[in-house]
Amino acid sequence: MLFDTFDRTGNAEFSFPKQVVFRALCMAVEGLKGMAIDNRDDIATRLDVKTGMSAFSWGEKIAIGVAGSGANSAVVSVQSAAKTIFGSATTHGKNRENVREIITNTSKLLAQHGSQWEEEMGLKPNAQGSTSLGQSPSLIADELTKLAALKEQGLLSPEEFSAQKARLLGS
Repeated sequence: MLFDTFDRTGNAEFSFPKQVVFRALCMAVEGLKGMAIDNRDDIATRLDVKTGMSAFSWGEKIAIGVAGSGANSAVVSVQSAAKTIFGSATTHGKNRENVREIITNTSKLLAQHGSQWEEEMGLKPNAQGSTSLGQSPSLIADELTKLAALKEQGLLSPEEFSAQKARLLGS
């Protein structure tokens, strides 16, 4: 196809908690050539990504969000749009390719590491649907996300973060 006249969106549901899927998504985007994370919001589980110019495109703006769809399921939504005022007519199908690459690479990372990350984050439920501390996985994950944000802002030292994480995970 010579010209792609529409901005592209794509969704995929994964059988992992939202925080695990977001971790895979961030790593997937970081591993894709020509893409750079412009804005990352760990609390909202949202990324804004930019691509550079290529022989086929003036570049794209990509908005990606992860929404929980149950205790152990999350949906990734990707929207890729051209940076220019001419819209996607200038992308030659690059928008569609961006969406496919992001979802495919996220899926591959989850297949390889998802269960391990789920355990590391304390999100692997036991038979009663809660972690060993008796708290629901989503509550622990929310607390870990908040702690990570405080550490990133410089309000928690790495040692304080590790101590609080160990307390939450019961280790």
